[in-house]
Amino acid sequence: MSEEDQPTIRTRVPLAVEAEVETLRGAMKGLGTDEADIIKTLTSCSCNQRQVIAREYAETHDRDLIKDLTKELSGHFEDVVVALMTRSSDFLARELKHAIDEKDGEAIVQILFACEPPELNSIKASYEQHNDDTLEEDLEDETKGVFEDVVVGAVTGNREEGVCELTSVNVARAIFNDDNGVNKEEVVKAFSSLSYKQLEGVLQVYYKIAGRTLGEAFDLEFKGKENANMQALFKCLQHRHVFLAAALHKAMAGPGTRDRDLIRLVVSRAEVDLQNIKDEYLKMYDTTLEAAIKGDTSGDYKKVLLALLHPNY
Repeated sequence: MSEEDQPTIRTRVPLAVEAEVETLRGAMKGLGTDEADIIKTLTSCSCNQRQVIAREYAETHDRDLIKDLTKELSGHFEDVVVALMTRSSDFLARELKHAIDEKDGEAIVQILFACEPPELNSIKASYEQHNDDTLEEDLEDETKGVFEDVVVGAVTGNREEGVCELTSVNVARAIFNDDNGVNKEEVVKAFSSLSYKQLEGVLQVYYKIAGRTLGEAFDLEFKGKENANMQALFKCLQHRHVFLAAALHKAMAGPGTRDRDLIRLVVSRAEVDLQNIKDEYLKMYDTTLEAAIKGDTSGDYKKVLLALLHPNY
């Protein structure tokens, strides 16, 4: 993306693993549970460090930390804690399976196109370790048309690195199809293989050539669910942080809360670019993401989400 990614949670150095283990054990021993200690411990270090804590917990107490936590906790607070204690690739692979089963194209885009190639490869490996079919097979079964071709191409091919101004011009011209819509084959090829920085350039040049955004062109080219999915792709590739800020807003807009989306977005972006997303959210909605979450959640569920929004450095 154009600006440097800013997480809210970073690896904590030094990390007193043995002390953190005893804090967690103490929070769950005896009558009652000290939720505050659990929140503080799990949101003040990285996902990899939580795995280290879990291993030390098992070695020291001969107990499974996740099982102990789920026994003590409940509701959406438990959902967040389990997500925090799950390896990132395993968590996103599980969320991707749910998105595919639900035919939720926007969630598929959020997971597959808001991560860099090494993370995508880890998600794919985890997905295929925990499911009977390959990721490609499931995507082919549950997605259709040009959107299917893009997502399948993205998970089966290798995304290029680097950026070249001439490539942006050539690809934008290849996608532009005058008054006859867009060249769908070129869209698939570009969206599934070019680097994200290169695609930013393509979208900018396309606008200069066509006099409209590629998203506006998609409105003319696609209908219904496929158009919605292609619009999500366009918005994610145009400006990832804006796209994800809008996704968080959507998760909390109107009656009720799309808790699964809210949890996935906050937990998965905390170590990547949640600070950038917070900044865009404020610009877009004239309120902070913290205020939105305070107004839409409650109890320890609210507290753990807010803790993830607050930088640990």
